[in-house]
Amino acid sequence: MRSLLIAFLTLCFLTTSIVASSDDYYQPLVPSPQGNTIVNWRMVETPELAVQWGWTGEGAWLAASGNIMSFAITTLDEYITGDLTIGNFTIEANNTDVARELVLGVWGLTPFFPGLVVAIGQNNFDDLNDTAYASAERVQGNYMNGTMESSYEPVVIGGISYDCIVFDYEQDPSGYGEPQRTYLAYDRLTGVLVRANTSVTIVNEYNLVLEIQSILPPGPVMLLIVGSLSIFAIVVIVLVVVKRR
Repeated sequence: MRSLLIAFLTLCFLTTSIVASSDDYYQPLVPSPQGNTIVNWRMVETPELAVQWGWTGEGAWLAASGNIMSFAITTLDEYITGDLTIGNFTIEANNTDVARELVLGVWGLTPFFPGLVVAIGQNNFDDLNDTAYASAERVQGNYMNGTMESSYEPVVIGGISYDCIVFDYEQDPSGYGEPQRTYLAYDRLTGVLVRANTSVTIVNEYNLVLEIQSILPPGPVMLLIVGSLSIFAIVVIVLVVVKRR
């Protein structure tokens, strides 16, 4: 009986530890044994031609305006990873790869790749802001130098107002195609990208506009399980005490 009690108390501790995860991220985004939160964006504008993903033959994606892009978060710590579905293409990717491939950031001498989800809290926002400005800094060797502006402001999407940190970047003319222009707005409560408008032309014209549609956590099942395990552990303790008497 004692070994059973220890086993269940350990399970309760581990399970509640999963729920009580890092304060750097919005709690409902944190993966749990019951499933992963899925974030959906409406694709307002998309490139006309298929866009290659990566350099090692992973494939290419093609989507139409009005399609839904989704990201099922599987890891949320130093590295954010998940299953990305965009148009006809699904891939397991980390947040940095998503930012680079979808041009949701600036590939400067100091890379700025906030991607789909950022850490929350003022210290994290300050670090993100510093990285954003460094990515566009006009220094020797930075081919993405340009103008970076950031602000805290409300962004309204679908009648809902989000308190956002906003980044607005415009690359200096380089002589190769059209300069990159990227606007990114992140909700300060959740850290989720709520609006993106990014464009660049090197060989083909690339233009992508995203707006948040929904954040779908796996539901309250996890809390019910934690509660049930806790109750069971209490019952076991009571039985042990009664038996000893």
